[in-house]
Amino acid sequence: MKYIILLVGKETHMIKATKIAISLPAEDLKRIEKIRKESGEQRSFLIDTAIRFWLDNREKQKMVEQYEERYRHQPESINEVKAMEELSADAFIEEGLK
Repeated sequence: MKYIILLVGKETHMIKATKIAISLPAEDLKRIEKIRKESGEQRSFLIDTAIRFWLDNREKQKMVEQYEERYRHQPESINEVKAMEELSADAFIEEGLK
């Protein structure tokens, strides 16, 4: 097991890294290699970044789906919609938009 340094903003974190073997379509590897050469980053970093992006988006998509499912079972009432319309109208007026 080796450790890698992960930079998050200005913070540095050491995390355990596990080596794995994966199979990719040749065209995908060519695209990754092109990006790697252009960016100067390591292949592992690029693939890890892509996986983290995918995982984060997957979690966000699940949250959206849960929200939509709950909304289908309990949408806003007419009174809630009217209250939001009034608040929106007030906000436009405060911003000088009519």
